Amino acid sequence: MAGITPEGLVIKRLSEVLADNRAKAVELFQDLVSVGDVVDTSASSALGRLIALAAPGEADLWEAVQEVYSAFDPNSATGIALDNLVALGGITRFANTFTTAQAIFTGNNGTLIPSGSVVSSDTTGQSFNVVASVALSPSLASGVTITVPTVASSTLYTITYSRITSSNTVNYTSGVGATAASILAGLKAEIDANHPQLIATVVGTTLEIDLDDIFQVTSFSTSANLGITKVDKIGDLIAQEYGPIEQAPNTITSISTPVLGWDSVNNPISAVAGRYVETDEELRERFRVSKFERASNILEALYSALINLDTVEQVVIYENDTDVTDANGIPAHSFMPIVLGGISTNIAQSIWENKPLGIRSYGNTSVTIYDSQGFSHDIGFERPNPVTIYIDLDITTNSEFPQDGEQAIKDAIAVYMKAQFGIGEDVVYSRLYTPINSVPGHQVNSLTIGTSPSPVGTTNIPIAFNELFSLDPNNIVITVS
Repeated sequence: MAGITPEGLVIKRLSEVLADNRAKAVELFQDLVSVGDVVDTSASSALGRLIALAAPGEADLWEAVQEVYSAFDPNSATGIALDNLVALGGITRFANTFTTAQAIFTGNNGTLIPSGSVVSSDTTGQSFNVVASVALSPSLASGVTITVPTVASSTLYTITYSRITSSNTVNYTSGVGATAASILAGLKAEIDANHPQLIATVVGTTLEIDLDDIFQVTSFSTSANLGITKVDKIGDLIAQEYGPIEQAPNTITSISTPVLGWDSVNNPISAVAGRYVETDEELRERFRVSKFERASNILEALYSALINLDTVEQVVIYENDTDVTDANGIPAHSFMPIVLGGISTNIAQSIWENKPLGIRSYGNTSVTIYDSQGFSHDIGFERPNPVTIYIDLDITTNSEFPQDGEQAIKDAIAVYMKAQFGIGEDVVYSRLYTPINSVPGHQVNSLTIGTSPSPVGTTNIPIAFNELFSLDPNNIVITVS
């Protein structure tokens, strides 16, 4: 029986509409024919043609009823109907988005790189805009270059670097007959011996200081007899064209908009690819897993808010509700959101809007957010630290091996690892055979992996809680024997 039933909606198809209407016509018009005759509703009769004329419209109405009925089911709704349904759960369809990348900007201390400045990639030809102005100052920097404008013997030279929860000082007292070179060498020796979180390199008449973690930031200052001439600062880039752009590490290096005092730009990790508008099936799947947009639990609500930001790919949140710093280095009564992808200002704003009162968010990236009263708040979150992976593969091929088989293997490995190994997940050696063997026509003679070129390892690569593997296709070496 057609209509709403305990099993759901049952509709009539055109063939059923024709059959039912013909049977009804026989019943209604039977008294108009002689006894023993049957009402003619065949396709060649006048009555049959009238029935055939009206039937498609009735069948269309049944299909319209089906569409209305399906519009209330997320598993069946499409288009705007699906958009309206998921909106009840606080979800909106992802529109076309742009590829984003994090970059290290280097230049003279005091230089301002305006938002909208253009950089580009020599490998893909893609152009990127600077999202927010980058002020090259020693505050919240990832590295600085030190000079010695005042040389004096038996004098204390200091470099201080401060983070949210700590402050450290590099102290060096010059000797008799000191020179700029000896002072820089003394500061470097002190850093090498007692400050493992810093990397110091003497370059000519300067001392370059970088953090061992490229995504950590700290505020540098020096004594009056030292000077900071160059600064490294982290900033965000966004592609000028929407859609997915595969941009490998260290490939966005050209400055297209010259700014006086801006020396270089570089993306130390792969860009986060943008996307085209979200399909119905993708939206349904995200709706299924986004259960906590209106949750009362702050951690779950914050997770949903972050994962639904444009170009955010992964989110992991650690909290420390104890009175001491935990094993991960997270301070007492704070939390650390680890976020892959997304624009830093959007991430910080979302954290500010969802975090509990009086509890600090902690991480290697800090963004200043202003509340409705104009007060500033430093919002911290963690960018996953990249662990560079190298893969060496030796294979023997046969006639079934594709002409582009080597590239196909590299592509399969890259896609598989991105899907399988997320933030804080070890790279499992044995699983790599799955994408390799998805390409036909070969046998694997040897497979080695590691974190340095020419790897020899055949065991898993450990990844810390705030790390993420980083695989450049050029680091996959395939030998055909």
